Amino acid sequence: AVLAVVALRGGRPAMQRGDVEAAQEKVGMLALADALANGLTASAKVAEDFKTLYPDVHDAMTSLSSPTADLKSKVLALPGKSHLVNMSVMANMSVHDLLHPQAFNRHDGNMCPDDEELHQGLCYKTCKALTNSTFPIRTTAWSCCREQPCSFFNTMFVGTFLPCSGYDVAGASEGQGCPHTPGSCMPNEEFSLGVCYKKCAILTNNTFSYRSAASTCCRYNNHFACLDALNVNTSAAFNIGGGLGDHEAATPGAPHTPMPQLTEAAK
Repeated sequence: AVLAVVALRGGRPAMQRGDVEAAQEKVGMLALADALANGLTASAKVAEDFKTLYPDVHDAMTSLSSPTADLKSKVLALPGKSHLVNMSVMANMSVHDLLHPQAFNRHDGNMCPDDEELHQGLCYKTCKALTNSTFPIRTTAWSCCREQPCSFFNTMFVGTFLPCSGYDVAGASEGQGCPHTPGSCMPNEEFSLGVCYKKCAILTNNTFSYRSAASTCCRYNNHFACLDALNVNTSAAFNIGGGLGDHEAATPGAPHTPMPQLTEAAK
């Protein structure tokens, strides 16, 4: 019996500590290799899934960005978007030039610029120009009449009760914004909400040529485009009149209401 036990022990020797550690290391390497293999398989699947989904994602992003891209193209295509001025001419204007603009007939009895008409104390773009001479008589801020006597049946209504729209607008040379009090701005100025400011084109050297607020100039004549910070330039130095720095009391250096003496000479 003793010999049998000895024989059994001799036939299957016990594992040494070094052998156990070596075995554990092999098992660990196998597990690591298996994990790497699984990771590579998963990565390959993700890559394949992305290739499958990419056209859908790309189409969705294109669909979302198309309206913005289309609007940008339309803004860039707007006529007269540069709104440039001749910097040399503007810089050399005298006080006489500013106060006696050649663009207006100052002896026609019209207190408004020549492309506007006076109605109820405000200057509007003429009904004749707005309707291509078919309804030349203004009856309200939003209506023009074909001929006297004016009635509902021979009157055209446009933009009713919506301020600064339809027929309720200023003339084209005044920016076609809101109607304004009698008079006009000096030649180196522009209208903004019925107030005269020095032209943004002059103040920004023709780079931000459209005024969008008292202290803000914009690249484009488009309110949506002017919401983009890249398209606007804001400075307190823009909130000025055209006469600033000429030391003449007759030419306002601060923003001001339209000047009647520019559109009609004193009698």
